[in-house]
Amino acid sequence: MNAEPFVELIEVCTLRHIEGFSARRVAWLEKKITREGVWTVPVVLDRSHHLVMDGQHRMEVARRLGLAVIPALLYRYDQVEVWSLRPEKYTVSGPEVMRRALTGDTYPYKTAKHRFPCGKLPEISIPLYQLLYPNRGRALRIA
Repeated sequence: MNAEPFVELIEVCTLRHIEGFSARRVAWLEKKITREGVWTVPVVLDRSHHLVMDGQHRMEVARRLGLAVIPALLYRYDQVEVWSLRPEKYTVSGPEVMRRALTGDTYPYKTAKHRFPCGKLPEISIPLYQLLYPNRGRALRIA
């Protein structure tokens, strides 16, 4: 049985990439999110260091839009399954992802893959203005 996801608002300035991203995809996603005016998918972060397990492009969009906070699910690496999409070239494990990200040696784009206890990420709908000027310390329970 999957645990009910708990979405928290996390400061964008604390987020760290674990792998590269596509600038083209970021530009496309920024236009989409701006046009819709709402944030619809949380990022998934490592609880201890706010490493972005899922959502490298969303993180970059949040930075480009100047958002103060971003909706996120938080897990420890011992709670998620992680593997390499390029096993012939890169070893991927929770400790290795953390070591690389914390030393600035991020993986190339589309290298690390994660499976989360919640299964599919929840759909949310948070107006962008609430992420620009947040009520700090607020958490959202998503059913």
